[in-house]
Amino acid sequence: MLSASAKRNRPALQPTRRSSRRNVKVYLRARVNPVRSAGLEESYMRAVDALGPHLARLLPDASADILRRLERAAQAQPFSRRDLLHARGRELPPFVVLDGHVMTRRVAETGQVRAALIAGPGYLGGLRSLSDPDGEAFYELVALSDGTWATWEPRLVRRLALQDAGLAVGLLDQSADFTAVLNLRLDEHSFESARQRMAAILTRYGKAIFDTPHPVAQRADLAAMIGASRVMMYRTLRELEADGLVQRQRGGGIVMLDEARLARLVTVAAPDGTPVL
Repeated sequence: MLSASAKRNRPALQPTRRSSRRNVKVYLRARVNPVRSAGLEESYMRAVDALGPHLARLLPDASADILRRLERAAQAQPFSRRDLLHARGRELPPFVVLDGHVMTRRVAETGQVRAALIAGPGYLGGLRSLSDPDGEAFYELVALSDGTWATWEPRLVRRLALQDAGLAVGLLDQSADFTAVLNLRLDEHSFESARQRMAAILTRYGKAIFDTPHPVAQRADLAAMIGASRVMMYRTLRELEADGLVQRQRGGGIVMLDEARLARLVTVAAPDGTPVL
């Protein structure tokens, strides 16, 4: 054990900057496992390298020059599981998820958590800030897994959209897709039971989120996803398990045993062409 004087004289851990491009900064604490650090940095750089292809897919009508300017202006940052990426009441800038999964959620005055959507790599959000850069976000953004996201200054993106009609139309299309998804969620919460809502969530996200060796989300997150209390969520999950539709695993996993029967429980089907988020 170090003495008090030794602790005082011990050099402070300083972040080390490593960068392979001008707009990317990776800060690693000194004295961490070099193998793990190399793996994290490699994963981070792969995610950042995916920004260009994501932008080209999300905004196909934008000019190549505008896409390059967006890529150069992006601020890429890693996040860890359960991180609060954005708090309610502050501006949520335009962002793209490069790697990992995030969830937007709203905490009611009663303390109940409601989830609006889960998004993975390639999701473009925060578009409301383009119309109202000083506005407050209604939802929190929470990391469900380790990952990386890229953000932009809203006024910059707005200026670029005013210069390039292709970019403006692409952003409008993304906003319309988000509206369609929210309308579908409202239909589900208005007309479906907790059992049907859980079937919809497991049909939509089960394979990617829960039916994996290392589940992205915890079972407790299901309560927010279906807009129910944890007691109701666990009761509903036990009912689905008793019916042979799912099986709970140690560590929070949920195995989909009968996806076809699960899908038949969903009464509000997504319209043709609706994005799956």
